Formats: sequence, structure tokens, C-alpha cells
Amino acid sequence: MSLSRTYRAATRQVRSFSVSSNLRVGPESPNYIEVPQTLQPDLPPTPRVKGTLPVPREIFPARRPDKATPAYISAATLEPSKPKIIKKGDPNAESIEWKRKMAASRRKNLEEGLLELYERKKTTDAAMTRRSAAKQARRERVLRQPERDDERLTNPSVIQALKTQHGILPDPDRDARLARSRERVLEKQLQKSAERHNDLHTLYMNARTFITTEEQLTREIEAKFREDGGDEWLSDSGIGTNVWAKGAPPTIQDIVKNQTRDDVGRWRIEQDRMSKVVEEMTGGKL
Repeated sequence: MSLSRTYRAATRQVRSFSVSSNLRVGPESPNYIEVPQTLQPDLPPTPRVKGTLPVPREIFPARRPDKATPAYISAATLEPSKPKIIKKGDPNAESIEWKRKMAASRRKNLEEGLLELYERKKTTDAAMTRRSAAKQARRERVLRQPERDDERLTNPSVIQALKTQHGILPDPDRDARLARSRERVLEKQLQKSAERHNDLHTLYMNARTFITTEEQLTREIEAKFREDGGDEWLSDSGIGTNVWAKGAPPTIQDIVKNQTRDDVGRWRIEQDRMSKVVEEMTGGKL
């Protein structure tokens, strides 16, 4: 503040950032404390509109073209069939008279509102029709206007073969190509149908071993996961069906070795081949 008082007589007064009594504004004003402003003024922000306006109802729908006629207005603004007579000395005379005036005002407002809204609708429809007709006329005028100078001057550079082509190009092989396409589609549909029938037959043949009840599941678990092993472990002809007697799962090398060198492997390969041949001949899954 002392520096400000010292340089008060200078050409450009430097005011410190503090509250001074020289400002002719009160403390409630936003200009009470000077804040530096930008050289380019800020544009006022666009006010945020909260909510959305409802879609206005169609007052004169197409199914009720009689809403603006005198018959509809007279039916909508009926006079009371039994007007109430106010007796002399009735304490509710003012209330009854006020209700009568309000009813007459509502009837009058409904009649005037319907007529004015109908006139506004006719004016709006006429303006819309004029705009639509003007757009259609402009479109026709643009479509039928003469050729532009740039197109006319550059037209000799276009080859004659392109000038004679109008609309869709001719396709002489169209019928044959469509016929081949129909045959391919029919062949694919038949192939899909055959595959579907084969899958259904395979599902039917394999469904005989499906487990569908809890009793079957219990028997299968007992047969495959018995801890004692039973007599199947003691048999010399095979290791049985118990999973605990199978040992480690075979590797790829063991499978290849058994299929190429072992007689049992060759027998299994022959059986698989014979099963495939019989399935092809019978047309179904074995």
C-alpha cells in the first residue's frame, strides 16, 4: 500500500491486489476485487436445457375429421339441461353464479380454441404443401436442365462405346448363370439334409449307451471305479475294464507302435476300416 501511495502521481497507476476504498462498488459486487480479464471476451455459455419436451398430441387426427365442424363443437359445449335456479336469500348464490360463469368461459374457450387451432393447422399444412411443391419443382428443373458447358466441351473425349450405354448393362448369360446358381444351392441343401440325417442316426445309435437315470450312473461308477478291482485284475487274458487297472495313458509313440507292429493294433485298424465300409454300404452308423 505504501508503494501504491508513492506512485499515485505516475502516468499509469499500479494498484496492488487488495481491497481499496477508492472502488465505488460494495463488497457484495463481483467487481469488488479486480480480476485480470482476457483480451478476447469470452462468449456466454449455452444454457443447459433440462429435460425434454413431450411430443405434442395430434388435435385433429385423420380418424376424426369432424372436430372442427359446428356439430362437434355444439356437442362438446352443451348447455346444462337443467339450469340451477338461484333462490332469493340463498347463501351460496355467489358460488353458484361463479361456477356458472366459469362453465360458460370453459365452453367459450373450447370453441374458440378449436377454431383457432384448426385455422393454424390449415395454414401449416398449406405452407408445408407449398414447400414440398417448390422442392419437387426445383428437382424437376435440375433434372431437365440443359447440359453444362464443361460437360459439353469435354464430351468429345468420351469414347463412343460409353455413350451408347444407358441404364443397366446387358447380360446375355443371365438365365444360364441363375440356373447354375439354383443347382448349386439345391445341391448344398441336399448335402446339409443328408448330413443332418446322418447325425440324427448316429445320435440314435449312440443313445443306447447314454446315462439317463441316477441308477445307471451309480452302476457305471461302481463298475469303473471299484477300489478292490474284483476278479478282472487277476485275469491273465486282459487287464479288465476298471480304470485303476489301465495304468498311465498311452503316449503318441505307443499308439503308433501298437498300430504298426502289434497284431492287435493291425486287427483294430482292419476292424475300423471294415466298420467304415459297412457304414457306407448300409448308409447308417453301426
